[in-house]
Amino acid sequence: MTLDSGKSELVYQGRKAQRADSRQRRKAILEATLRLIVKEGIRGIRHRAVAKEAAVPLAATTYYFKDLDDLISDAFTYFVELNIDQTRSLQEESFAAARQLSPDQLASVNGRRQLVQQLTRFVLSHIRAQAANRDHRIIELAFKNEALRNDELTRAVRMAYQATEGMIVEFFELLQLADPVAAAQIVHGTILNLEFQVLSGAISIESPLLERAIVMMIRGLIPIGEEASVPMRLESKTA
Repeated sequence: MTLDSGKSELVYQGRKAQRADSRQRRKAILEATLRLIVKEGIRGIRHRAVAKEAAVPLAATTYYFKDLDDLISDAFTYFVELNIDQTRSLQEESFAAARQLSPDQLASVNGRRQLVQQLTRFVLSHIRAQAANRDHRIIELAFKNEALRNDELTRAVRMAYQATEGMIVEFFELLQLADPVAAAQIVHGTILNLEFQVLSGAISIESPLLERAIVMMIRGLIPIGEEASVPMRLESKTA
């Protein structure tokens, strides 16, 4: 499985399935693992429990996954595959919003204001959609915590994060921001934090605070008018 950063590649660690029925059984095992994580957390993952949840023989789980670390790592890779489209969608919307403005428009107050408004709407919708899928966020946080104990999962989580941040970096490179890598860290970190705040009930999913926080973040990275303390290198397409 290759993610869109062009630099990171996540691969399945367990035994590969060749036949269609084998692939389906392996998929059922991974989906059962994700369901158990929602119910019981990572510590609830045992071969016997997964086999029961997936309605497959115990020998099937040990055949495809020689140990639990491989099973957990592959369940994360499968989870990333299920969720990557949402991140791609946010990336595509953001790129389209930037590309519809000429360099002169992007350098103008009105152009930047328009871009900030569009990006705010895209990011806000993304956070609300992510937070609304509570089970997926529980799974994501469980994998993130387990990565501190599981070296293979640490690598997989790190690469998945790098892929997501790579997409954000590409967007800020399009805008010719002075430091797109640092900007990507700010955006990704803010999104993850706001998702958790909504998930935990600290902030309502419809709270105006969400929009205010996103606007402040984006205007700090894409300043408007006299606020332009973080320069962007906006060059003509013909330069």
